[in-house]
Amino acid sequence: MTKSILGAGVLLTAALACGGKPVSPAGPLPTLADVTPAEWATLASRRVFFGHQSVGVNIVQGLTEVLSANPAIRLNVIESRDLASAKPGFYHARVGRNLYPNEKAEEFAAIAAQGLSGSGGVGLLKFCYVDVTPDTDPNALFGMYQQRMAALKASNPGLTIVHLTMPLSINEDTWPYFKLKVRGHDTDRDRNRVRNRYNALLRQAYVGNEPVFDIAALESRRADGSLSYNRWFGETIYSLAWEYTYDGGHLNETARRMVAEQLLIFLAKLPAAGGSARATS
Repeated sequence: MTKSILGAGVLLTAALACGGKPVSPAGPLPTLADVTPAEWATLASRRVFFGHQSVGVNIVQGLTEVLSANPAIRLNVIESRDLASAKPGFYHARVGRNLYPNEKAEEFAAIAAQGLSGSGGVGLLKFCYVDVTPDTDPNALFGMYQQRMAALKASNPGLTIVHLTMPLSINEDTWPYFKLKVRGHDTDRDRNRVRNRYNALLRQAYVGNEPVFDIAALESRRADGSLSYNRWFGETIYSLAWEYTYDGGHLNETARRMVAEQLLIFLAKLPAAGGSARATS
């Protein structure tokens, strides 16, 4: 009994040390007006394939909404994995199954190798926030992803791979988190800790070397530029901002349009032969 009370006290102290206070606001995000007509035309001439699951559906819905509101941006959004004889456009499809990231990477690589082997193709694979548990080894997961993408790139040198950080979920408030931990349950903070570590590995490997679109950074960045996070034993655990979700993990209308707009800008600014562009965070 004494041991349980002591353990609970340690957890409560650590949890109360969190708070999630915002840091200094970041600069403004780029807008559609920052893209030139020539850049939009270049994007419309490319073949892009986005492999995803449900958060990807949110982003694609945001894309269609942004494009509908901005008809001068002529980009075809097409749900299909058959790219062998496809015309230019933004193609997307569900790949693999949730909880099986290796399956997603394998299927994405097969589709990209078939339809994006020519010069100018762009491929994006998004893992889902449910693809990790608190016990997932982020080093092993990223090692698998990096090996798959390196092999795909080596066999298709004309392909530009845009690396995506893993989406986040909300972090529980202090008391719900404390009660779950005392009862021995997994928590969103535990899962976000793994996602943050995976994302850190991806940024370290690719930022400045290959294109990175930082979904997690956008999800944790509130409208005023402050960040959504908690602290746990000195570790910063970034999370999906509460105002961006309707269920703790998927994107609401505000968030899906924001992420979609930033993705459009990112792709329009992407150099023809790849590059090191990174989403504003």
